[in-house]
Amino acid sequence: MKIGLEQVDVFVFNAVRLVISAIVLAGFAVRERRAGILPQPGLTKRQIVIYAIVVSGLYQLLFLVGIAKTTSGNTALIISTVPMWTALIARIFLGEKLLKLAWAGLCIALAGTVVVALQKNNVSVGRAHLTGNLCVLAAALAWATGTVYSRPMLKLISPMQLSASSAVLALPLHLLFAVGNYSASVQPLQSVSLWMIILYSGVLSTGLALPMWSFGVRHAGAAHASAIQNLIPLIAIIAAWISRGESITTGQMIGGSLIVGGLLTMRAARLWRERTEQISND
Repeated sequence: MKIGLEQVDVFVFNAVRLVISAIVLAGFAVRERRAGILPQPGLTKRQIVIYAIVVSGLYQLLFLVGIAKTTSGNTALIISTVPMWTALIARIFLGEKLLKLAWAGLCIALAGTVVVALQKNNVSVGRAHLTGNLCVLAAALAWATGTVYSRPMLKLISPMQLSASSAVLALPLHLLFAVGNYSASVQPLQSVSLWMIILYSGVLSTGLALPMWSFGVRHAGAAHASAIQNLIPLIAIIAAWISRGESITTGQMIGGSLIVGGLLTMRAARLWRERTEQISND
């Protein structure tokens, strides 16, 4: 996204990629409905609209503006707090209780993500990036809120149909924000490399990734699903090593080990709780 945003207007980039996302998700959702997979009674249009505003509207805009106005290091560091926010909000509004062992795992994974982010050498707390940092923080809170809000809904609607509805409902907002910048973006949009970035973002990272994420939230719970986000910087390090030959530092290896260790600890806590509940039921 950083590469793409350097070539074309921020809001035009967002509008084009989200048009692609909406088309892809709507196509799969229609296929589901034709197969007889329909929303269950009890789900209201109001719930879907609120989810769309928060996740496909506010989050997308705030993250986009934030990533354009701050460093990638700052972005990674702030986004790493999403699992913690999600766990706290889920505890307050859904009553999702994590065992002390799970909280320990969450904190370990967060510490590992912070260590990895600090290795980028472009983490800044200066006033020059204040607006961007605040936008990314607001985006993190919006994503965490949307994740928690979606959990009860996902019992009544498939992840694909919820994601498609959200993407289509929020699309006019993003098209409106780009008004006045389309004509200036015609020349940059003739770049094949830019279109590859837009297609990747539209089809995958803001497209099919959303229903995959919702599927995880439905089956694992908001807090446990959000913890997986700590793997993002670790995957980025490995991808940079494979594709660009970037060396992996000792700090990154330590941070990566903490991330994996934290996630395994959370997994162990979840399995222990499931076994305990099963024994109690028996």
